[in-house]
Amino acid sequence: MKIRHIKGIFTIGASLLLSMVVFFSPSLFAAEETAHLTFEKGKVSKKDTYRYQIKRGDTLFSLISTMFKPDSSQKRKEIYKAIKQLNPKLTSIHKIYAGQKLRLPGKYPFANNQKTATLPEKTTGSGEVDADSPDPSLHSSDYRMSIIREVVTRMRGTITTAGNYHIPLPQSGQITLDCARIPVVELADGSIILLDFSQRISASLKKSIHDHWPNYYLVTISPQDNQLKILRKMINASKAYSLSKMQKPLEIGKGPQLQIASGWLITEKSARGEKIELQLITFLQDSRFLLPKAFIRQAERNGLVVTDIIEGRGLVDPPGIQQPPLSIPHLKTSTNMDLCVDLLNIFNLQPSRNVDMKIFDQNRDGFNLSINADLLIKQGNKRTMFHAKPLPPQFIDILRENGIDPIELTEKDSRRTTVEKTLHGIGASYSPGTFSFSVPEKVGKPRGTIRFPAIRVTLNSSFRHLIEFDMDQNLYQLLHQQWEVNLIKY
Repeated sequence: MKIRHIKGIFTIGASLLLSMVVFFSPSLFAAEETAHLTFEKGKVSKKDTYRYQIKRGDTLFSLISTMFKPDSSQKRKEIYKAIKQLNPKLTSIHKIYAGQKLRLPGKYPFANNQKTATLPEKTTGSGEVDADSPDPSLHSSDYRMSIIREVVTRMRGTITTAGNYHIPLPQSGQITLDCARIPVVELADGSIILLDFSQRISASLKKSIHDHWPNYYLVTISPQDNQLKILRKMINASKAYSLSKMQKPLEIGKGPQLQIASGWLITEKSARGEKIELQLITFLQDSRFLLPKAFIRQAERNGLVVTDIIEGRGLVDPPGIQQPPLSIPHLKTSTNMDLCVDLLNIFNLQPSRNVDMKIFDQNRDGFNLSINADLLIKQGNKRTMFHAKPLPPQFIDILRENGIDPIELTEKDSRRTTVEKTLHGIGASYSPGTFSFSVPEKVGKPRGTIRFPAIRVTLNSSFRHLIEFDMDQNLYQLLHQQWEVNLIKY
């Protein structure tokens, strides 16, 4: 009886201990298996290797897929093993950083013996990949985790993938999680999300955690889940955030306004129940479809983070502008007459100031009468005078009979009215409206649009856009470089 009693106590104690400390199998998916490999030396000769500098967005998984194209998980393991052997200071094959230099093996030892057929990716006209469909070649944890980490960081959250994480349970002790197997995501709203890649945490343990800590959410991840599905499970598990497919174009800001056609949108519920757009995630076919850096920075200034991901490569730097940013001429003058002068100078029309215009001559009419023109410009045989003081209608008629077009500018006029009167006076063709420019160029259906209100002016085969708002210099550089847009702020 004593022996059976002792065995019963031992069995109960062992069960309790296993419920307090969570262990997981090391063979959950390929990337985890590599962490347990024993790497042998002497297999790869250094003369068959070369140096490679890691770029932002690179992962070992994407490099191996691109450079070696392994046709089996076993061959991928062999390449991982060779890289570890050639780089003994590499502490983890899952942690590489931009600027790091690695020695990689030559392609010949790992060449595939047979060609394998690949299915084309499903894409939209804008180059967006249907990231919801499964793609086994992208299911390595280092690739998925690099994307998850970037998205979480851009949400002002953190993710822990190393060491232990302890969850205290009142009157029951604590649960210890291995973060290498169950990453812990902490979001800015206080949500703590446990990503269970092992699928071995029981429903009762999930309930026990949530009962004691309602801000904890345990999300089960299967090996077939791609990066988008993991993000949707993770973000939608929280109370404050949601991730969903955009149903209509997203408009950002006013002057200028950005419009983005499609993507996956992370939103946050405000205290008043409104949805605040936080981050836009788009999975792309290749780098041709990336939004320009100036466009992305403008979106960020309006509170939206744009995350472009290229399938198989991860996050990459968006294309920037090579030239220094342009400054926009600003007509800062305080009076309307000075505004007119600055605008005339922009169009290379040098006005004469305070000119006496004789409309009656003593020899001809028996008396002299002159009118002072605040500004006078000459364009061939045409003369235009700008004056601040009102003139009698008969004087205006006499001036026109003498080939002089009088334009009255008063201080009651708005700056826009002054601009339009000046343009009319010099015979410029102009049209107010909203003008749109699509990005990126020459890739089929555009992903984004830059829109802004302006007065478009054409004079002497050149054109300008006159605006009333501030425009970022880098965004202006993009408009100028791609569409030869010349802006003037008045």
